[in-house]
Amino acid sequence: MLVSRLPVCALRPCVSRQYPLFLHRHARPVRYLSTPAEPTPSEKAAPSSSSPRPLTRLPPIDHVATSEKELRSSKPPQLIRPIGLPNPPQPGENSGVDSRSWQQRRDDFVDYDKHLDKRRRMTNEMATPYFRDFSRMSKQFKGKSWIAPPLLFKADKSLFFPNLVGRTLNTSERLNTTHTLFGNVSVVGVFSSVWAENQIKSFMDGLEAEVPAFEEGWAQRVDINIEENWLKAAIIKMFIPRLQARMPLEQHDRYFIVTKGVSLELRHDMGLWNGRVGYVYLIDWNCRIRWAGSGNAEPEERAALVKGIKKLADEWKQLKGHVEIETAEE
Repeated sequence: MLVSRLPVCALRPCVSRQYPLFLHRHARPVRYLSTPAEPTPSEKAAPSSSSPRPLTRLPPIDHVATSEKELRSSKPPQLIRPIGLPNPPQPGENSGVDSRSWQQRRDDFVDYDKHLDKRRRMTNEMATPYFRDFSRMSKQFKGKSWIAPPLLFKADKSLFFPNLVGRTLNTSERLNTTHTLFGNVSVVGVFSSVWAENQIKSFMDGLEAEVPAFEEGWAQRVDINIEENWLKAAIIKMFIPRLQARMPLEQHDRYFIVTKGVSLELRHDMGLWNGRVGYVYLIDWNCRIRWAGSGNAEPEERAALVKGIKKLADEWKQLKGHVEIETAEE
């Protein structure tokens, strides 16, 4: 048989985003809003289709410099193109839970193309050096992956922030980040260590007092702590009472602890090039990534973030008021 020639490691069940994913019992589809802008001539001429846009990928960081020595000494590149996923996120995606039926498992087991895809992903994981992220922590830039753009990405060019599933400080039930991000202007910090969390603080500290949109309810802060090591995740859960005491009560529902579902492909699409570095994303009400920063904040980067929050909050305020007026007229 054809399958008998495959190695045993390629025949094990695989939990990947290519399979039908587990849907939380509270999962519900979301309807994305669009800004009331005049469509371009190309959009008017294009036929209506539900097919996704082609994925715009950032080049691997290895293309910026040719050696690890250059990566440690060279200046980070300027982020000039949008990062994220081409399709809008839906609750239940990237949950890391395999909910396939036995029939689906059998069909996938005898699918040779899926075995090849799994073998390719396993090869990429094995080829990744264990200390690669540490070797890229230069003394000058402290692992900074890129320099944040001075302006927001255009809405029609921006890509989407993926759905992640994890528990919050208020409940042990696994919730979807899309339910929190949709319909809000969000500043999202993604980190996996105390070092990375301190880097995010260089962007976040003082934002609520500096930008009135937070107090007015037009913007919010969301923290996502990604820890896929089960032992470290258990330690974090032990310190949840300390986290609850340290953070404001209204922030407990917006602090996610994610332990599953963050694949290497997803990290690349999000721009999470270094697992030891903190990343900050400015996300609009449609879950589009409109701005992104990494590492320690430079003064001009933080100024660009503050300016972007104010701009998006004003746009969301006008759009929401426009939608409410149309709803009242109907």
